[in-house]
Parts: sequence; structure tokens; C-alpha cells
Amino acid sequence: MKMYNDNFPISQDQFGDDHISISAPTKISTNDKSGNHSVIKQANKPIVISRKQEGNFHVFFRGNSKHTIFYNDEDFIVFLKKCDFFAQKYDTKIFAFVLMDNHVHIHLETKNLTTFMTALLIGFARSYNKRKGLSDKIFRTPFSSSQIYSKALIIENLLYIFSNPINAGICSNPWEYKWSSYHFHNAGRKNPLQTIIEVDTSLVDSTFPNKNSLDKAIFDFNADISKKTKPDSKSENRSNWPLTPDYEVIKHMDAILAGRHLFTLSKEELKTLMIRLRREKDATYRQIATLTHGCYEEVRRICQLF
Repeated sequence: MKMYNDNFPISQDQFGDDHISISAPTKISTNDKSGNHSVIKQANKPIVISRKQEGNFHVFFRGNSKHTIFYNDEDFIVFLKKCDFFAQKYDTKIFAFVLMDNHVHIHLETKNLTTFMTALLIGFARSYNKRKGLSDKIFRTPFSSSQIYSKALIIENLLYIFSNPINAGICSNPWEYKWSSYHFHNAGRKNPLQTIIEVDTSLVDSTFPNKNSLDKAIFDFNADISKKTKPDSKSENRSNWPLTPDYEVIKHMDAILAGRHLFTLSKEELKTLMIRLRREKDATYRQIATLTHGCYEEVRRICQLF
């Protein structure tokens, strides 16, 4: 989905991208007495397009440089609590969400899109950095959004969000992934996320009256996506996202380190750690480079030698 349908180059400067500047096209004039067109060069005056603020939106954002955002349960829980807090503060309804290791999808209805999203991302980043003793930017900015106008497209977008972990190869069934609003539609089953964030289930529940109908719609949607997506033989995985979640790779790395700090390892020990993560957990080069603070190309070179 595209944020905007214009064909001009876009310069995005603000965190929330509330206003977007585009270069003005060259103006053509036919006022010449000979009848020939003469080109009038305009000053570099920007045309401002405002992001829509009210309606149904699919918002999505990644970790800075595609780095992992959520390393453990606390990271996921804090994000959902922040999301719930600012949703209530800024008159926003959450219809669906999925929190992946290094990116997030949310479907929401709001009257204050940029205000809500800016508060959420900055609020979480401040808390995140304070807890972990960091100071860098957490998210790639600005966030992306796509307004959705019809009920049919809203339902399709919700199914896309529920399907995200399956399409990523992390699980085979929507109920196997913990950090998704899918669990709010499992009537009669315990859902710990209900105590953390409020989700408006009315649209999904009115469209899919029971769990079986919702599951069938998710599987059918995912199957349709899979038919359209051909795996790239040159890529290290068959999906765009790692098959092993980052938190599992992190747990395995902690077990290997056995209490030692990463920066106390010698070069040979660090190489051994990279190779073991690759062999034993099928970690991607991106995961290994991110977790060991190494260079992607160097990680790939080391792992391919063994």
C-alpha cells in the first residue's frame, strides 16, 4: 500500500510526516506570439500535502535500520501499554495489531493520527532507552500510513495483519503467535493481552461469527498471498522475515554466553558464537549482525566458511 498517489519526489522531514513537501512541476506557457511553447522556470516553491488525520488507517513502521525492537516480553508489554494509553488519550480505536520482532502493523480509527502516532513512538522510545541505558533512535521515521475507505478493504487489511506471522514463516497457525490481536477473537480462551490493551472487536466479530470462520478467512487470505509471492532463490530465506524469531535467537545466545558479556569475547570466540547461532538456530545474517554488533558482510563471510 502506498501512502500517497502523487508522482512527485517526496521529502519527508518531520517525525510524524504531518506535512509533505513536493517539488513543483515546470510550468508551460503558450503566450508567445509565434505560437511556440515557452518554458517558464518557477522558483523552487514546495507544494504541501497534508497527511489525512481522520478515518480508518493501516499504520506500519520498522526498527531503525531494520534492527530488532522487541527482545523480550517486557518490550512487547510496554509497547502495548503505551499504545493503549495514548489511544485513550487521543480518541483512537485499535482494531488490530501485530508486533513482530523488528516491525509493527496496527489498524486503527482516529481523528488525530499524527498526534497519536507521534506520542506513541516517542513515548515508547523514551521508556525503551531509559530501561536499556540507550540514547539512539529506535524507529525508522517517519511512520507510514494508508487510509482505507471501504469495509471490504478494512476486512482485507485486518486479515493481512493476522496473517503476518504465518506469511513470515514464524508459525503455521494464527493462534500460535503470541503478540497479535487475533487472540481477542478467541471466545472462551484465556487472553492475557486483554489486561494490557483494549481492542475493538466489533467489526471482525460481526463479519466472522465464530473462530472457525475467522481462521478459514485467514488461511484463505494467506494462501492467496503465497500464490502471488514467488520465493527468491538468491535470498537466504524463503520469506522476507526470519523464520526463527529474534527472541529465540537471543535466548540461545544467552545460553551460549552463560553469563559472560558479549564484549569480553575474543575474536575467535565471537566467530564461534556467530557460527553456532547460524547452525543451531538457523539465524539469519541480519539477526547475527544485529545481536553481535557486527558487520553484515563480515558475518556472512564467516558463516559461509564453515
